[in-house]
Amino acid sequence: MLLKRVLMLYIGWIILFLVAIYVPALSYQVVSRYMDTSNYENRESAVRPKLTIENYSDFPEEFEEYYDDHLPFRNQWITLNNSIDYYIFSQSSSDDVLIGKDGWLFYTSEKDGNPVKQSTGEWMFTEKQLKKIAKNLKKTKKTLEDQGIRFVLFIAPNKETIYKDELPSFYQNENTKSCVDQLVEYLKENTDIEVVYPKEELLEARKEHEDMEWYHKLDTHWNSAGAYIGAENLAKALNIEMPVFEELALEKQTWDTGDLAQMLNITIKNGDTNYTLSNISDRETECEKWDFYTEFIYHTAGADPRKLFVCRDSFSDALAPILATQFENSMFVHRKGFSQEQIFDYDTDIFVYECVERYIKKLEKFCIE
Repeated sequence: MLLKRVLMLYIGWIILFLVAIYVPALSYQVVSRYMDTSNYENRESAVRPKLTIENYSDFPEEFEEYYDDHLPFRNQWITLNNSIDYYIFSQSSSDDVLIGKDGWLFYTSEKDGNPVKQSTGEWMFTEKQLKKIAKNLKKTKKTLEDQGIRFVLFIAPNKETIYKDELPSFYQNENTKSCVDQLVEYLKENTDIEVVYPKEELLEARKEHEDMEWYHKLDTHWNSAGAYIGAENLAKALNIEMPVFEELALEKQTWDTGDLAQMLNITIKNGDTNYTLSNISDRETECEKWDFYTEFIYHTAGADPRKLFVCRDSFSDALAPILATQFENSMFVHRKGFSQEQIFDYDTDIFVYECVERYIKKLEKFCIE
């Protein structure tokens, strides 16, 4: 009798094991077409290996990597795990994402210079680096001026700079000078480079409109409101007056995700804010081309006749459609596909190098000559 019970127990465990292994796999074949199976990791998923004489010793490890990357309901289990980390333990499941106060997420990737450390003054430029950047920009300015082209350096503030007070308490240091403050000060004292860095204007906008958000809580970028402050200040430097922010009509929108939330593989219901802006201009702006990885091309009949060319990063995604309302012809080319010949082929009048703070070190290698 005892032997029979033990045998039944073993059989029961075997059945449970087989159910646990095969039922998810079989059911996944049916429901996977209705589920999110996208790869949100910054790498390619492992490909199913083929057993050959050459790889037989590595095949078990290669197959395990493939199986791990294609587990049934993998995304859903990861989301559940990361949601528990976030909602219950207030912990980040990514080394590149820092959880701040009041639902704010911040970017900490070392490969992008760690914007948190950058904005809080944990690293600064050396004198050698400052001189190198200044030399590059002065050479760029002269090359362009010789062709009758005006040069402006536009630096978009990090989210971590404008919302420093939303970082965890152990990061608070309100009076710290950042590396970008250091660079802007150096350029103003040692060169005649035109620099637009709307840090103070964005901080002032936060004070005047406490009910608004100017950057995405769940994303690394500014939203359309923050981009408007940037565009308004850049336009002002180019002798163009745009409507003050209070004159705009706003329509508030809520979002559930952003690039930082995607790094955590979670969604946060109504966790982010954006705005649709209108009354920027009474002219009609036509977008002739919009490709995030190459270029944005706009035409606004009757606007400023000077041709604007912007070498950009992702912060121009929100900036471009606003600034384009002020120029008859404007082109925004992603820095990864940029070549200086494009400036001259476009018959450019104004060249703007737009760079978010976290990419500021790239100025050490940027030069038009």
